[in-house]
Amino acid sequence: MLAAGGQQDPFWDTQETNNYRLALKRMADDILSLHQHVASLEMENSNLRRSLTMHEDLGRTLLSDIDVDVMTKAEIVDRIATLKHKLASGTVEMRRLKDRVQQLQNELIRKNDREKDLIMLQRAHQQQQAALRRCQEKVAKMKGLEETVRQQEKVIQTMEQMLEEQLSGAGRSTKKPTGEALAGELYSALLAENRRLREELARPRHPSPPIAPPPQALPDVFGSSEKLSLLAKLEKAQARSRVLESQLEEAARRWGREKQELSTRLLEQDHGFRGSSSSFARDPALVSAWGSGPRLQALPSLH
Repeated sequence: MLAAGGQQDPFWDTQETNNYRLALKRMADDILSLHQHVASLEMENSNLRRSLTMHEDLGRTLLSDIDVDVMTKAEIVDRIATLKHKLASGTVEMRRLKDRVQQLQNELIRKNDREKDLIMLQRAHQQQQAALRRCQEKVAKMKGLEETVRQQEKVIQTMEQMLEEQLSGAGRSTKKPTGEALAGELYSALLAENRRLREELARPRHPSPPIAPPPQALPDVFGSSEKLSLLAKLEKAQARSRVLESQLEEAARRWGREKQELSTRLLEQDHGFRGSSSSFARDPALVSAWGSGPRLQALPSLH
């Protein structure tokens, strides 16, 4: 039985175990009493059969002892009446003994059936005990998992606090982490590249008057070949800008994941989880990722 909160009630477990023990003890007592009763019934059956045999032997002896030649008619009649009475009483006794034997046999069959039922009940009880032990092991394992989850939650909370402290102190610190510095450098390089391309597109190829002509005058100032070249460079610059932006976003996300993982492993190392720190130290890919940070792929030049 589970108590509030999904945990098993120990009082219910103890009571259930005691009930099983009492039932098993009663079954053992019943089996012993059945064995004793069966032994007594077999003994009584043997005595009854012996008594029946003695009565039959006695009747045969009485018949063999009669000497008709030396007895008078009255003695013979009296002896015949006595024998009839004994025969009737013996017949009644024999019928009673047969009924008793049949009753004992039926009772013995019932006792055997009951003993089989008790044996089956004992096996079922053993199976229930095994199932109860498995349930208790599962409950113990679940408690261990809950404790592990609570410890992990504490570690996560501590990591979140450390990350918040690092983020809050990043503005006041003079030296940024390698990943943040690389991300900032990439963003600055992207802005500078876009600015340079715009200036290159806006700057004419030949000397021009101090006042630059408006964009509508481009067909008059540049030739068709130069215009097509500038348009091609503009499209290439825009494509390069989009690629750089996507690479910057991917590098920032990858750096964030690596930073989170490395911070987790460093925190686990600080809390005594040596297995994670040793695996991090043995992983050259993670070490190189932490040291180098996210990088953009090389793009072809515009020229």
